[in-house]
Amino acid sequence: MKYKEIPEINNCLEIGYISRPHGKDGEVLLSIKNVDYEDIQDLPYLFLCRQERLVPFFIEKATIKSNSFFVKFEDINTLEKAEQYCGTKVYIESDEEQDDDIQDNDLVGFSVIDFDTQATIGTIQEVIAYSLNVVFDVKKGDGSSVLIPFAEDLLKEINEELRTITLEIPDGILEA
Repeated sequence: MKYKEIPEINNCLEIGYISRPHGKDGEVLLSIKNVDYEDIQDLPYLFLCRQERLVPFFIEKATIKSNSFFVKFEDINTLEKAEQYCGTKVYIESDEEQDDDIQDNDLVGFSVIDFDTQATIGTIQEVIAYSLNVVFDVKKGDGSSVLIPFAEDLLKEINEELRTITLEIPDGILEA
């Protein structure tokens, strides 16, 4: 299998890192953020960042088990070799059509506004993509954090200029 050419790192999206080996045959567990598993499960390759450069690694097998994403790369065939890649950042190419759309990780630093009360809840510290859900880790004004689920039907407005996102907050989320 071939790839076009290796893109610049700033034209790619960091989707996570290799957290640990899984089994003896070189399979690894990826800690994923910013994308859904389904968006990357059928890709032919992922880019691993090695010595500040992107290197394509072809996927032999990718599986989702118990909200975890496991990948077997073609050239990583032993536990020892898989261990060498632990902590390595993983990237995918950004689609050109995505350039106009705001990405989940672009929302870090945005203020979250409650649609019903128009009150500012806090600032998004991290966007966490679970297998079926996206959750914002929001730091409130008092220094505490709250996890707010994100879904398209809860989104009321994104103002890139003011760096705000207005959401309909589900009942009980802010009362914890």
